[in-house]
Amino acid sequence: MKRHFTLTTLALASCALAAAQEGRVVVAPRDASRPWVVNIATVNSGITVRTYDGKDVIVESEERSRRRRLPETTPDGLHRIDVPRANYDVEEGNVLRIRPQPNSGPIVVTVPVASTVQLKSAHGPIRVEGVHGEVDASSTNGAVDLINISGTIVADTTNGPIHATMQRVDPSKPMSFSSTNGEINVALPADVKANVKMRTVNGSVWSDFEIKLAGGTTVTRGGTMSGTINGGGVPASFTTINGRISIRKQ
Repeated sequence: MKRHFTLTTLALASCALAAAQEGRVVVAPRDASRPWVVNIATVNSGITVRTYDGKDVIVESEERSRRRRLPETTPDGLHRIDVPRANYDVEEGNVLRIRPQPNSGPIVVTVPVASTVQLKSAHGPIRVEGVHGEVDASSTNGAVDLINISGTIVADTTNGPIHATMQRVDPSKPMSFSSTNGEINVALPADVKANVKMRTVNGSVWSDFEIKLAGGTTVTRGGTMSGTINGGGVPASFTTINGRISIRKQ
């Protein structure tokens, strides 16, 4: 059963939100024994995801026009109530959906380490740090930076680079890194076992891994190739049209 909460009303005060103030919302889990799934989609703002040791999700955002707002006087006996900068849906299974308002600035979300994050930005960069779960990050016009991830990554951008460092790779889930106009630079654990596919039209492929191609040779640069790292394992694809692909040891 799905329950919908919109912060333009006051209903959330007694439901999933543990606390709220101007530009900042704290969302308590409905089931503390289950990991969070945080889904964020924005149009004109970037997304940053950080981790901490707590159980709540902390969302911080700012209205772009706030910096230009003229000073206001306080009417006698009244206090100002600011409209939150995003709508939130909390579903069964600790699924949190965040939809910032069009005039919102960059959004910063702090999540428990063992979370899954699903992020989409039309015009803005995406940065994720320290998540130990599934990361799905997509930007049309913006860089994608994924730092110290443990689990699995699916990342794509049309115009921008992808930079990722992985501390641990989930061997049961495939990985994918794709850009149309931008380099792909990924660092993997030195002992990772992977079946890799690499394709760049206008660029080259570089690695300090000993990548064995299907034909039995070692790759240093080229176009479209398939091979194995440390004997093969998790499927991992790296694709860009215009840019270099670098696969490094972490």
